[in-house]
Amino acid sequence: MRLSVLASGSSGNATLVEARGASVLVDAGISCRRLRGLVERLGRRLESVDAVLVTHGHSDHTSGIRRLVRECGTEVYAGPGVAEEIGARRVEAGEALDFGGLVAEFFPVPHDSPACGIRLSGGERTVALATDLGEVTPEVLERLRGAAVVVLEANHDPEWLWHGPYPERLKRRVASERGHLSNVQAAEAALALASGGLEDLVLAHLSRTNNSPARALGTVRRVLRAAGFERVRVHVARRERPIPWVGAGGRTAVEPALFDAG
Repeated sequence: MRLSVLASGSSGNATLVEARGASVLVDAGISCRRLRGLVERLGRRLESVDAVLVTHGHSDHTSGIRRLVRECGTEVYAGPGVAEEIGARRVEAGEALDFGGLVAEFFPVPHDSPACGIRLSGGERTVALATDLGEVTPEVLERLRGAAVVVLEANHDPEWLWHGPYPERLKRRVASERGHLSNVQAAEAALALASGGLEDLVLAHLSRTNNSPARALGTVRRVLRAAGFERVRVHVARRERPIPWVGAGGRTAVEPALFDAG
């Protein structure tokens, strides 16, 4: 079981997950044309994707869906609140979706508009994704626990946010319990998950203004290393290009040129 984050951030989000011959997209917030090109770089066909699972109703998670459905006939699923917003099939929290080798479950996350995380299992392996959330509650942590690969929001550095150019009201919204996770919160969650079989952590949904890949990576790695969890591999999802496959025992070797352009 493995995944590749194709795009991440406010400009668009999409992740391809595959296991045992099945594959799903988690979000499709980039153009269908770009999505097709990125999937083909991985040696896959967009028409072969079994479903799109949508975590959040905003355009950075949904902008490519309408054309994707028109061109490929792909089924679209979303959790309560999101499904009604985008016209997808509604999936209740904890309801299992079986795509023939890949089982997905939605779970709610705290945000100022409806949003969900997703836990996907394929055989004995599990991956989980949670972005657009203001805090990692005990309930969210429980849904992430036991996953070998976790894609988790690390939206901002608190110091950069509070000393940055955002209006005061927006700063408070981002930093609230229904806003977005900071690097520090992501690091604390990683530490809580590290003893439960976490192998790879992918930091996602980084702010262009209030964060940087180096800042996020450094914060999380320092916390994990200080606690003796150097074995956990930490990656950063990018907005302009995909990351190579993560999972199935680690990051798969690929030809670097395939991932040079966004």
